[in-house]
Amino acid sequence: MKRLDLFPSSIWIVETELDNERLKNKIYSFKKEIESKHFSNQGGYQGHNFHDSNFINALCESLPLERTVNFSPEIWVNVNKKGDYNVRHAHTSTSVILSGTYYVSTPENCGSIRFWDPRGVYMASMPDHIEFHGGNTWHEIEPKEGTMIFFPSWLEHDVEPNKSDEDRISLSFNIILV
Repeated sequence: MKRLDLFPSSIWIVETELDNERLKNKIYSFKKEIESKHFSNQGGYQGHNFHDSNFINALCESLPLERTVNFSPEIWVNVNKKGDYNVRHAHTSTSVILSGTYYVSTPENCGSIRFWDPRGVYMASMPDHIEFHGGNTWHEIEPKEGTMIFFPSWLEHDVEPNKSDEDRISLSFNIILV
């Protein structure tokens, strides 16, 4: 029997060896200087145009792209306190080839990232979807410090509320074609 998996939505997960304590200190300094923007975040801090050479190098080394692609990373900081979360959204732009996030600090119960089935809500009730996917309309990934996740920019995702008393800190990014 031959099986074709049509129209899959790939997610790439990479474990890194970055100095998260150094990154955390740099992020808190950045947060003091750069005003928060509000896009998908409900509560919490979201500061744009973050730059760190070590992070950018790790990002470039981990990219699941052909090295001949010319790109520029757009990076922003997320600091979510208890109760803060990110609503369901996608990174829709014709110049973005991939999006992703890197976890700097992930206390227990800080909230998972969820990726939503791009085929829509009707799939949840279909017998084949129930049989092969348990009827779930999303896939949940519990964040882990040092983990970098890449995903298609059009893939809808959200982040559950942080239930911890400590900050969940991540660096999110878009890979822009140039």
